[in-house]
Amino acid sequence: MTIKYTNFRGEDYFLHHRLTKKGNDNYYFKKNDDQSKVDEIPEGFEIYEHPNGRVFLRKKLPRLFTEKEVKIVDQGIKKYSPIKDFKLDVKKDTIYIYTYENPVTSIDEMPVIVEALSDPRYKNYFTELRFRLVTDDSDEREFIVERVYYSGSAEDEWIFLDTSTDLKDLVKTYVQHLGKDSFFDLHYIK
Repeated sequence: MTIKYTNFRGEDYFLHHRLTKKGNDNYYFKKNDDQSKVDEIPEGFEIYEHPNGRVFLRKKLPRLFTEKEVKIVDQGIKKYSPIKDFKLDVKKDTIYIYTYENPVTSIDEMPVIVEALSDPRYKNYFTELRFRLVTDDSDEREFIVERVYYSGSAEDEWIFLDTSTDLKDLVKTYVQHLGKDSFFDLHYIK
């Protein structure tokens, strides 16, 4: 039986295998190609879906954020942010917040376009804010929050906003700006 994964867009990906020129194993996902002989995920690997739906096989990564901390961010966005369509991407010491903002502001104007843009096949999510764990001390964990900086560079650039040992307070203070003009006014002031 092949390894099949369906992403949020409803696209089916199948795990494939090939040998490199040096004879090493190379695993990859291919869309809509079920002619694979791979029937199990290699030990130490996991399936990873990027917030925009691309599917990869990657080595299992350690997560420094606890489930409770991830839940604080998730529930904080739901409670304080006007953005309701978002995804969290937890990587090692960072929680990235990806948001989708519908570019059509008036439903009355173009209902067909609004409906099409709500279809998962056409959605693209962009990372806007991130929380990083900077001190993993058993007594006190310290977090920083940063927002994306739009410089036109191909590299992701981030602006430091704040640091605290109180993740709930950081979430409450900063996620309320997602999807608002005030987001672009956020910068470090102390």
